[in-house]
Amino acid sequence: MKITYDQTYQAPLTDIGAELVRMIKDRDYHSIAERFAYALAYDRPIVEAITADIDFCLVGEQRSAIICQASEARILVNYFKQENSSNLFGLVECFMPLSQDTGELLATLIVTISDQEYHVCLEDIAYIAQ
Repeated sequence: MKITYDQTYQAPLTDIGAELVRMIKDRDYHSIAERFAYALAYDRPIVEAITADIDFCLVGEQRSAIICQASEARILVNYFKQENSSNLFGLVECFMPLSQDTGELLATLIVTISDQEYHVCLEDIAYIAQ
């Protein structure tokens, strides 16, 4: 998703993270795929990759978790301190508490810059143990 320079500040990126959290909680994986794509889809169709990776985080490895709908996600925005060859500018980490099991679901958005254009992409979906 292309964004403007003004959207690279902490508050707008937090809002973009909150939008992703809403989509995940609503299981609106088609909108996630259209809006953010998914860097770790590899050769899988994007919607199927997002679905499979979230499902694995929730029920893989003997877990039986669900995303806690009532809990607020913790959203952290961080920036890379210097230019790099990968054009990485920042990242937005969205930690969603889980119910029926310990841990959190972490969805990470990556912000890149190339030729003064900024883009946000869903980078990773992971289970974080507590």
